[in-house]
Amino acid sequence: ALLYSFTPISYAQWPDQTPPDKVPVFLPPDYDPKVPAPLVIFLHGWAPISPIWYDILVPIQDDANEHGYIFAKPIGSQDVLGDYYWNATDACCDMFNSDPEHVSYILALVDSIKENYNVDPQRIHLIGQSNGGFMCHRMACEAPEVFASVVSLTGAMWNDESNCQPSEPIHVLHIHGTLDPIIFWLGGFLGPKLVPYPGASTTAAYWATHNGCSTDATDAGNFNFDDFIWFPDAETTRWVYEQCDESSAGSSELWEVFGGSHFPIISTEGTNMIFEYMDTHTKPVPTCNADVNGDDQVNVADVLYVISAWKSSDPDADINNDGVVNVADLLEVISGWGPC
Repeated sequence: ALLYSFTPISYAQWPDQTPPDKVPVFLPPDYDPKVPAPLVIFLHGWAPISPIWYDILVPIQDDANEHGYIFAKPIGSQDVLGDYYWNATDACCDMFNSDPEHVSYILALVDSIKENYNVDPQRIHLIGQSNGGFMCHRMACEAPEVFASVVSLTGAMWNDESNCQPSEPIHVLHIHGTLDPIIFWLGGFLGPKLVPYPGASTTAAYWATHNGCSTDATDAGNFNFDDFIWFPDAETTRWVYEQCDESSAGSSELWEVFGGSHFPIISTEGTNMIFEYMDTHTKPVPTCNADVNGDDQVNVADVLYVISAWKSSDPDADINNDGVVNVADLLEVISGWGPC
């Protein structure tokens, strides 16, 4: 089902794009406004004339709805040549240095959808192809608190890792063909200034390091991802960076499509694997530290509990774990007020 939302908000900062509240939102057939649903947003690649042909290149809209996901596919800015793009990294793909603020645009889109539909905040995902894949990496760098995972198909992240300083862990899946003639498997240069971008393995290894995982990837088996490739065995290898921090809400995975090009013909198995990945890579449900009496509510009962343990070392009432129950713990209760 296709529904439009019309929240009366001004989006004057993006004059050349569809306002976030006017981006079409596609709902799964069993959508229930009383039940939180996962959300996936697809970011197209650099697109001459129109990005509509990505409906043919990466046709995941129906698959998203069939897997129970709310789905949206925004359109990037249009440059002076009429090409549509996302301002992702210095390599791709703001070729004329217009510097549109696409990070805030995508975040505004997420907020608009959350205001109008019942979105599960632990299951918000991004999928992007090519330039859209670059943009997925940038969003992982700048807004990991919003997204459970990003799936980059034939993209890359910043070559200079200092440009990526994520505030918390995030799940990252990078999918790349070894014979991609546009965004090379080993990395390369893009744009009129020939700005470098890293290779697929370097990109995945960065996220492994950030998420506290082993930098040695483990072969997790092969499967058929690209129907265009004939291979005696399944052509795609899952490389998983394991031993991530137990407390980490992030991970890194690389799918190496042997002989794959820039535009794979994603198989049914490949599509199902992507959605299985998103289904199993979610943000953890936040803990309710201020609920000292364990009733799933932060209220007067918790205040009274903290006061009754005042100046003691009661581990339940010592919310900030500084060794003593005092005003700092009382402020924790106040800041966490409400249901868990």
